[in-house]
Amino acid sequence: MADLWRQIQSGDQKAFRNVFDQYYAPLCLYVNKIVHDNQQAEDIVTECFIRIWEKRASIKISHSLKNYLVLTVRNAVFSHLRKPEAKITLELPEEVNEIIVDEEVNVLQHEQFLARLKKAIDKLPDQRKKILEMAAYGNMSYKEIAETLDISLNTVKTQMSRAYRSLKEELTEEQLLLFMILKNL
Repeated sequence: MADLWRQIQSGDQKAFRNVFDQYYAPLCLYVNKIVHDNQQAEDIVTECFIRIWEKRASIKISHSLKNYLVLTVRNAVFSHLRKPEAKITLELPEEVNEIIVDEEVNVLQHEQFLARLKKAIDKLPDQRKKILEMAAYGNMSYKEIAETLDISLNTVKTQMSRAYRSLKEELTEEQLLLFMILKNL
């Protein structure tokens, strides 16, 4: 990912387009879960990508590009929600208002999400857990996982499907969506 970001910083439009194509839709889904308006969600995510492109030379990414994108979009959503006109037109879940008012609540919710996610993943059978972790945290394709573990591609697909089904039972819809977004970024 560091090489990809260096390409973008040097002005490689194709590299930036690839990032945009890969992350735009999942980020829009994430934002839409908060603002409940597809057009607003698309506008917010598009504005974030425009700002990233315009400021690419000065942006320092300390962790991963996907984390940077999620945090950038999340902060843009919260900035949008702080505008007086946004509060009038949007019906926000109570937990979103709390996050906007108190950043410590956000940190606590994030920690609770991570603890719940870890607990759900730990419940998976060993091979299924390993495959999920390779895909989600190792950013490996299903084909790469199959080759690494010397198993068939269909086995990987089946195990991932079952892993997601198990996570769906353990996590709230929003938590599962957040996990899917982070995994795909």
